[in-house]
Amino acid sequence: NGKASNPKALMNTIMQLRKICNHPFMFNEIEEKLCQHFNYTSGVCLGADLYRASGKFELLDRILPKLRATNHRVLLFCQMTSLMTIMEDYFAYKNFTYLRLDGQTKSEERGDLLARFSEANSDYFIFLLSTRAGGLGLNLQKADTVVIFDSDWNPHQDLQAQDRAHRIGQVNEVRVLRLMTVNSVEEKILAAARYKLNVDEKVIQAGMFNNKSTGNERRQFLQQILLQETEEGDEEEDEVPDDEVINQMIARSEDEYNLFNRMDRERRHAEARMPNRKPRLFELAELPAWLTKDPKELENAIIDQETLDLLGRGTRHRKEVDYSDSLTEKEWLKVRKYYII
Repeated sequence: NGKASNPKALMNTIMQLRKICNHPFMFNEIEEKLCQHFNYTSGVCLGADLYRASGKFELLDRILPKLRATNHRVLLFCQMTSLMTIMEDYFAYKNFTYLRLDGQTKSEERGDLLARFSEANSDYFIFLLSTRAGGLGLNLQKADTVVIFDSDWNPHQDLQAQDRAHRIGQVNEVRVLRLMTVNSVEEKILAAARYKLNVDEKVIQAGMFNNKSTGNERRQFLQQILLQETEEGDEEEDEVPDDEVINQMIARSEDEYNLFNRMDRERRHAEARMPNRKPRLFELAELPAWLTKDPKELENAIIDQETLDLLGRGTRHRKEVDYSDSLTEKEWLKVRKYYII
């Protein structure tokens, strides 16, 4: 309609795209409707569906068992606490022992969590942390693997998170893995963050999201992230790594590399023997028709009030601490009707 795009609406557009990259079950309507499609009575999707619905979770499902088998310990950082709750369901499914620290963790509990993870014979394999709450001031040198599930706007937040394992007393080689969805808004966010880091060392303090910047400047910056085209020459970086490449990334020795390759073969053989074998990621034929519609048609259906009345929040109980998402999905979709993004 020719109106200037609203920076707040643009920011929420990017937030919704980031949710999609992390896990579709962050949209409660999608999870509930899938449960109905699969005739699940619990109202939540559990088990293998948790990694089959998300490329990042599927990748974790190939990495974490290998790290546990070789006695490595993991710090896993997430931006969104609702995603952390989905992660907890996955850990329960895989019988991974873990601890969780986020913005709702009381100050008196933080020390206890750190002590339990840092014990000499600790049974905890994973420490799940929100980047903002757990990325600064913690000493977690007992871990030797850092996984950044989704990147922060400010690259220094991720660097501080990595430093949790690079502390005095660390004697093991530390590996840092950053997960990213290929050809998505995540690549553009990271590229923008790196560019701002090179220019002014910090994205947030570079004047783009502080009180000194104008609404027009913020709008132009956010539109640039949404609209910029993928630069040529990135084909190699955009390739999704196969099992062999992943094993090269995470193995600390030749023995570990050989073990990881053997575990991959055993996993594939076990999956091949399973009755009613399903692929590791959902295929279009498995999904309900409404979810495979044209995006514009799906958006119009969601906006329609009659459809909204049928969509509930689902029954997954989540700790609602959101550091950046200021609108609900319904409010965001309504905003999109009045602004050209």
